[in-house]
Formats: sequence, C-alpha cells, structure tokens
Amino acid sequence: MLSEPKLENGIFEDTYTTSFAQTGIHDVLTNKSILSILENIAGRHSAYVHFTFTDISKYNLTWVLLNWKLKVLKRIGGEENIRIQTWGRLVTKIFVLRDFKVFNEKGELCAIATSKWCLVDTTKGKIAKMPDNLQEIYGGFHDESVFGITDVPKLAQPTSTPIAADTYKIRRFDLDLNKHVHNLNYLNIAYELLPEDVYDGEELNNVEILYKRELKYGDIVKSYLYKDNDVYTVVLKSQDDSVLHSIIKLY
Repeated sequence: MLSEPKLENGIFEDTYTTSFAQTGIHDVLTNKSILSILENIAGRHSAYVHFTFTDISKYNLTWVLLNWKLKVLKRIGGEENIRIQTWGRLVTKIFVLRDFKVFNEKGELCAIATSKWCLVDTTKGKIAKMPDNLQEIYGGFHDESVFGITDVPKLAQPTSTPIAADTYKIRRFDLDLNKHVHNLNYLNIAYELLPEDVYDGEELNNVEILYKRELKYGDIVKSYLYKDNDVYTVVLKSQDDSVLHSIIKLY
C-alpha cells in the first residue's frame, strides 16, 4: 500500500508502483528505469520543499546532473510497490551530492545510488553558486553515504584500443526540458554498443556515468566501447573526437 511522502531528519521518503513498461526482456526493472525513478523521486523531494525546476527558473537557474553511480542488489519486477529514500549529504559552492536507497515490498534493500548535481545560470550558460541555505531549504541534510565515499568516483578514459565504435545523430526525442540530451538517454547510446550476448544477458548491476559536456539536437556523437575483464566502458565524443561528452561504465 502506498503511503504519503514524508521528510524526517533530512531524509525524504516516498513510495512508488512500478509498471511492466519499465521492465526489460527479463521482466525486471532496467537500469534506466531505476535511475528514472530515482530522478523523479529527487524531483518530488524538490517539489515538497518548493525548489523544483519551475521554482528556480524565475531566477534563471536550472538543475544539471554531473554524475550517477548505481548498484542494484536485488532486481524488482513490474507492478510492485517500492519505497525510496533520498537525501542531500554534502554541498559545496558549486555542487551537491544526493544519495538514494530503494526497498521492495518486503523491506529488502534492492538498490543504492549516489549522484552529483549543480545549478546552471541559463542566461550565462555557466555553473552558478549554490544557495548558502540549501540545507535549510531541503529540510536538513543526512551524513550517510550509501557507498561509504566522500565524492562520486572520477571516471577516466580507457587507454586501450576500443573493441567497437558507432556514430549517432541526436534526435528531438533525445532531449529534455533544457533542450539537451536527457541524462538517461546516454545509456541508450551506450547499450547499443554492448555485445549481443551481454545485451541479452542479465542486467549489469553497476552503472557509473560522468556527464562532461552536453549534447544538443543535431549533434553527431561518436561512441567507443572498451572492455577490461567484465567491465564495459563507453566513451562518447564529438564527431571530430575533440570534445568528451560522457563516460559510461557498466559491470
């Protein structure tokens, strides 16, 4: 049974019913679906405290995601009631960290995640300073790090030779409200490069994403796939390889 959202001791908690549309070929939530749910819960937290995209747009500000790190411990199916907790745990002048926990109907911990966000001045196109009272706005912060880390791990470009490559032109359906490629659609590009047996196999339970430079409508992005043991890394670059757009790590 779904319950009303609540905010206690800096932790925002809400419930959500999954759908079969969010499942993949193995009838469990895909990594993209899980991250989408977490993103929406973060948005509900912001709505709860009146600091959403709409609220801050009047100050010419918008939220931009810099990193994701997700670990799935137990897969969730469609039509299940789940419980999600999220909280801010660290804020600097230019970014804030937000962590997540996902529980199934039995109360089992199914996934953990951390993320890094910044505010961007839409008139200047530059990162804006975080409000001094951000912790107060969000009802306080919570110190727990689900991964026991102080910051999101930095991702580096592999130095080995890629095992596959592809080219993709950004379409309108890839875009978000900022008219940039939505952060989760980077996963679509990455998954296209995975070997068939990996793509058709069980979902990889760990996802790390670095967003370096935004992609816009009409951009042509080149993707490169690297493999190190059972770790797959996809690097997205501009058509001439001069600009790094994103690094996605799957394992």
